[in-house]
This record gives sequence, structure tokens and C-alpha cells, in this order.
Amino acid sequence: MNGATEHRGSALIVAGGRDDRRVLFDVLDAQGFEAIYSAKDAEQARGVLAGGTRIDLLLIEFGDDPGAALALCAELRAAAQPAELPVIGILGSRSAWTGSKPAGLIEWIASPVRMDDALARIKVALAASSTGTARSQDAAPGEDRYQFAFDGSLDELAIVDPASGRLLEVNTTFVQRSGYPRAQLLAGRIDSFDAALPVDQRAALKRRLERDGSVHVRTRKPRADGSLYPVDLHIRTAVQDGRVVHFYLFRAIDELTRCEAALGALARVAQEEDHAAGIDAPLRALIDWLAPDFVALVEAPAEGSGGEAEALFVHHRFGPLPDWPDPLRESSLRRVLAGDELVETVQAWRSAGDDAFVRELRFECLIGLPLSGERHSSLGALLLARREALGADTAAVAGVRVLGHMLARELELRHVRDQGRAIGLRDPLTGLPNRLLFNDRLNSAILEAHRTSEMFAVVFVDLDRFKTINDSLGHAVGDQVLAAVAKRLRNSVRGSDTVARYAGDEFTLILRHITQREDVARIAEKIVRAMEVPLQLADGLELNITASLGLSFYPDDATDAERLLKHADVAMYSAKGMGRNNFQAYVAVPEESHQQRLALEAKLRLAEKNGELRVFYQPQVDGQSEDIVGMEALIRWEHPELGMISPGFFIPLAEESGLIIPIGEWILRAACRDTRRWQQRFGLPLRVGVNLSPLQLRQPNLVELVAGVLRETGLAPGLLDLEVTESINVKSIPGLNETLHGLRALGCGVSIDDFGTGQSSLDYIKRFPADRIKIDQAFVRNIGVDPDDEAIVQATISMAHNLNREVVAEGVESEQHLEFLRAQGCEVLQGFLFCRPLPAASFENLLAERARLLGEPAAPSARA
Repeated sequence: MNGATEHRGSALIVAGGRDDRRVLFDVLDAQGFEAIYSAKDAEQARGVLAGGTRIDLLLIEFGDDPGAALALCAELRAAAQPAELPVIGILGSRSAWTGSKPAGLIEWIASPVRMDDALARIKVALAASSTGTARSQDAAPGEDRYQFAFDGSLDELAIVDPASGRLLEVNTTFVQRSGYPRAQLLAGRIDSFDAALPVDQRAALKRRLERDGSVHVRTRKPRADGSLYPVDLHIRTAVQDGRVVHFYLFRAIDELTRCEAALGALARVAQEEDHAAGIDAPLRALIDWLAPDFVALVEAPAEGSGGEAEALFVHHRFGPLPDWPDPLRESSLRRVLAGDELVETVQAWRSAGDDAFVRELRFECLIGLPLSGERHSSLGALLLARREALGADTAAVAGVRVLGHMLARELELRHVRDQGRAIGLRDPLTGLPNRLLFNDRLNSAILEAHRTSEMFAVVFVDLDRFKTINDSLGHAVGDQVLAAVAKRLRNSVRGSDTVARYAGDEFTLILRHITQREDVARIAEKIVRAMEVPLQLADGLELNITASLGLSFYPDDATDAERLLKHADVAMYSAKGMGRNNFQAYVAVPEESHQQRLALEAKLRLAEKNGELRVFYQPQVDGQSEDIVGMEALIRWEHPELGMISPGFFIPLAEESGLIIPIGEWILRAACRDTRRWQQRFGLPLRVGVNLSPLQLRQPNLVELVAGVLRETGLAPGLLDLEVTESINVKSIPGLNETLHGLRALGCGVSIDDFGTGQSSLDYIKRFPADRIKIDQAFVRNIGVDPDDEAIVQATISMAHNLNREVVAEGVESEQHLEFLRAQGCEVLQGFLFCRPLPAASFENLLAERARLLGEPAAPSARA
């Protein structure tokens, strides 16, 4: 039984926020709850429970009407529920609950609910609930151990009644440092305790404590003689002996304490044995010391060069950079490079001005230091940002300044060393790094990627027919073209990426901090389109130029610089062979990947037999009501040794080996069987979408196969939607139109998947036998970010409606996406805003919750 999920009965979620309910549902589902109910308020919860449903755990928000939440808690405990129904309270940003503790309360969760926080608190709460009786029986020894730890602490500790503000308990250290007798403290005869909170922040800190359940602030605590001394104050909501209390921890801060950490960081740099490490040592010390969420060291362009600032080092602790505004193109960095020092240690996002990066990530602390040489010449900038405030920590700011001086010294030393070879490292025409400097940066990127296990891409760019321009218009015009191309390349990538002139009309790029190949493909497409824009030369001449691009990826294609460049070069010539003016990614030749391919193919052949394949379902909802109307079936491979293997990795192998035929039949049969079972249990006409690969569409018996699966599973043909990617060419698959017409004749639907990523003409779409068009998520995710992608989405929906086609939008992840698509009349929506892809059992739980919420009948689950 080891590792098996414990079955915990039923849970009820009562919360106003849809995102909160969704996160809590996922957490409870992972904890093995057999039935999970949800409601937006107490009134709706009573409707859910009208049939006398038993509840084993209640999660309830104390929002604008805490009285209603308290009343529901009392009703559930008075009804036919467990005598000790455990309750987890949810405190939102608008919550104002300060009354008596709800009966059975065992934990608090802050709203908006975070997955990691909820998971940790629910696990602790469940463990505490399951062992509550044993703990009460052992109260005396446990109390002794607690009191020993409480009294023995060198920090000042106090337990406070949140309603009256009275001290309930204090430790010995608190008594000694405060100067008051213990009896006087506990008798409540002093009123100076609240003075430990800064007067100007008192109300805001109390609201934050009510909202988040904890608060941290640096302040000055009063003594009996009227003097004040600096402390770190941590306050947390806790439960003691069945009542809610506030636990205060005061940690004394003196000047030595404040400077100790800064001096330690500086000492580590001074002790660095490898002096060749240069900028790495100060930056590593900075990251280890302050744990910033973002750090960048940027080198200023040489005076009069006309070049751009260049990132020498970038460190971040959030999602992939393409999802956020580029920090190296925002106003804060420009100000620092211009010589302004930025030091905002609290609420930096409020004073960020037009810096979208600082605002959107809501950084509390932002420090930007201009780095100057001995002659006060601008060398670059150090930019540091944290989501946690530094407060009035002058020692930390001083320490960062010292590290900034070290970095400035290192940059100046680099400049002095490089002066003799500067001409040999920079292209004099474009100001870009040349081949030597590019190779050095590529090797550095490989070392860092090896250390951090990240992916990056190398791009080889070659101008099409550039020799003709040089020969016919002269080298002066050719130089203008190269300078203009260099500028377009720089404007097409992020500030942290490298663009170099490799040789002649060849340019090379390093694209850092990527998480998936699609990110690079979009950048490559952007470069191709940028090159197509007519070029205006100095004498009024207009030229049309194009470029061919080759892509290779670390570590997928190679782990050394030579082979990465070679493979990008091979891919570039492949792009030229495809007609120029496009990009191609490197594809390994058989001898390089033959053994790895054979090994994985052998495992894939056994996957179905060994029960390793899984079907996940992502709900599709009505664009207006948001009710579930269908789902897309998605294949997953869970290997016992390799873990969950990405479909993007094994599906191409299945296509090449022909295994996609049996795998495709397996997922079709499983999806139809599950859909039919859910139709019978819940009475819902859910439509399931199943992808068809090009190889499956070549099967002469595909229509007969689908008809047989429908007969075998009993699913109505109208509830099966077969998805075909837009990029499939009718001419390359004999009889494709006849096959699709045959599937529609059965009563099945046909959808064009990933619409917008192919090269289809309007006439092609008009003649293609399809009922629905699915807009690719790459366009949907850019709603609110890229006006061009918004226009594409709008035009696609309009075109589909004019052709009497229904539209499904994939990748809906925000309320902004939802409102835009709803305004455009998009019928069906799919994405993480509503639900992530779920295994079949979890998807069935979701449908069960929906049925109970709406009061619809549902047959018992057929699952064992």
C-alpha cells in the first residue's frame, strides 16, 4: 500500500473567487478526496447540501459577510456531520473577520490562493485533524516541551489576543528586554505594546495580517524607561487551545547585526581565489546574500560607437522571459545608464513610472547603480530587483554599492585589457561582436547552461543574394545594407541575447533563457518578416532584401560550440534549399541519433502493452455561460523509469516509426469509451476532440475504423470531433478530402487545428470540409500584448462565422483573453483559465462537482 493515495471522503469549498475554487479543487483532488463540492457563497452551499450530503472537510472564505460564513459553520456542525468537522478558513484581501473563532477551525489560507501554500497548509491541517485526539491525550508532556522551547528562546516571544490586544503569554527574554515585570505585562495594565508597530503603517499592517495571516516589519520597540530599540518583528496568526491568537517574535537588531551579512558577502568576494572569475565573484555573492528575483549587469556601448547596451549577465527567478516585458528595454535601465542612481527599497512598483517590467512583477525593491570608471566615464549599470522589500536596511544598500564598485573596477580592467584587441573583437561597420567575440560568448553560454540546465538556441542568418547587391550597386551600398540588417536584428531580439556579424553577409545569434522551441520559432519568424520590409538607403534608393535562417538548440542538437554552429549552418542551407526567405531547425542525421532513437522506439512499442499510455482531458467551455460543453483528448506517456515524457518528444518518433497508427487507435477508443461513460452517468452531450495525424489520414480504412470504434463504444457520432492540423497539404495525402467527407458522413465533426500557423489560402479554407476552426494558442496568449495577434484572432473569428464555422480558442489564460474573445463572439474556449488537462479520474470528479453544484442527477461512478 506504500505510495497509494489515501481516500478522505468529501470536501466542500465555499469561496467567491473562481481561481481560488479551482486551485483548492486541484489540491483536494490530489489529496484523494472522493467527492469535492464547491459554492461561491453560503447560500449556494446550502443548495449543494440540500440532499443531506455528508462533508468531511470544510474550506470557507470569511469575506464581506463573515457572519454568513460563521452561521454556515455552526449549521454544518449541528447537522448530521462529523462531531468535530474540521474547518479551514480563507482570508481574502477584502476580508474583515475579527470576531470569535469559527467552531472547528484548524488552519487559515490566504486569498488569492497559491497552489504551493494551499498544498502545504492543507497537508498540515489534515495531519493535525487526524491526530487531534491523540494530541489532546498527551497534552501535558507536549505542553512541557512547548513551554521549554518558548521560554528558552533568545528572541522575544509573545502571544496576543487579537480582539483585545492583551498579552496572553510572554517569554523570559521578552520580560528582560522590555523592563516590565511579567505580572504587569500579563495583567494588561500597559498600553505601549501596540507602539511596536510604526504609527504610519499600523492600519495597513493590521489589514495585511488579517488578509495574509502573517506580517514582517522592521520597527522600534518600547522599553519601560521610554527608550526604543530596533527589532525585526514577525507576526503570525495561529490557533492555541481552540482559539485564534497572534504570535509575535521580536528579534533585536543592532548596527553590527545589520552590517554582518553585508560584510560576509564582501568577505567572500575578497577571499575568491580565482581572480580570473572577474565579474562572476561579486555577482554570485550578491545573489547568495540578498536572493534577488532579478539581477542584470549591463555594459554601456563605447562612446561614439552608435551601438547599444549589452547584457553581460542576467539572473532571474521567475518564468521564461518571453512572457514578460524585456527589462533591458525599459526606462529604469535607461535612467541608470544615463547616470541616475535608483534606490527604492519598499513599494518600488508604485514609483516605477513607465517601467512595465517593475510594475507587472510588482517588485518591492529596485536598486539601479550606474557603474563608472576612474575618469567618470560610463561603463555600464547594475540592476537588482526583489519582490520582498529591504525596508530601511541601509547596510544592505551600502553593501550593494560596494559590490557595484567592484563590478565597475572589473569592467574597467576588462576595457583596459581589451583596448589592444578591441578592433579584433568588434565589427567596425556594424559595431556588433565579430566571430572571435561571438565564439567566446557562445562558450560562456554553454558553461552557464550546463550549470543551470537551461536551453538556448543558436541562429545562423544569411542574406539572400547579397552578392548581387554588392556586384551591381557597389560595396558602399552593400555596407549600408549590412548596417541596416544589424539594426533590424538587434531590434528583433531581447537585450539579453547576442547578435554578431560572423563573416561577410552572415550573422549569428544566441537566444538565451528559452523554455520551448516555439519561442525561438516565433523570434525567427519575426526576423524573417522584419527583413522583408523594404530598405530605404541614404540616396533614396529602395531595396528589397530577404534572409534565410538556420536554428540549432543546446543541448538537444549539440553540447559544444563547434557542432552547434555547424548544425545551425546546415539548417540555414536547408532553408535556402526550401526557396529562401524562411527558417529551418536542424534535424539530426540518422547516424547521430540512431541508437537513442532505437532505444526510445523500443520503449514506446511496449508502452501500450504495459499500460503506460494515459489520456488527459482539457475541458472546453461555452463562451457565454462558461459551462463545460466538451473536452480535448491529449496523449501522455508515463514511463516507469523516465517519468512523464512530453508528447512533443515522443509523438514525432511515433510518426516516423509508424507507431502513431496503433497509438492513435488506442487514444480514439479510450476517448470514445470515457465520453460515453460520462454521458451515461451525467446525461451530458459532451463533445470530445481527438487529433488525427497525417499518417492516420493516409489509412485507407480510417472511416471504417472510426465507425467500428463508435459502434463498439456506443458513442453517438455527433459527439466525436476529429482534429486535423492546418498545415496538412491536401495534395500530399491522396484522398484526404474524400476521407474527411466520409467521416462527416458518419456524423462526426471535423476541426482545423492550430489555425493561423500554416499557410492556407482563403479558398483552401472555404473548400476544406470542416465544421470548426481552432485558433492556435500562440495568438490567443498575445491578446492584450500584441495588437497584430489581436487583429489576427479577430479576423479569424469573423472569417469563420462568414463561412458558418464554429470557433474554438485555445490557450485562454486570463480574464482579459476571456473578455476579448467573448466580445468577438467566440463560441468555445479552452485553456488554463478554466482548467488544466486532467487525467480521466480527475476529469470525472470535475463533472461530478458540476452536477452537484447545479443539482443535476448523476449515476454512481463505475470506477473501482
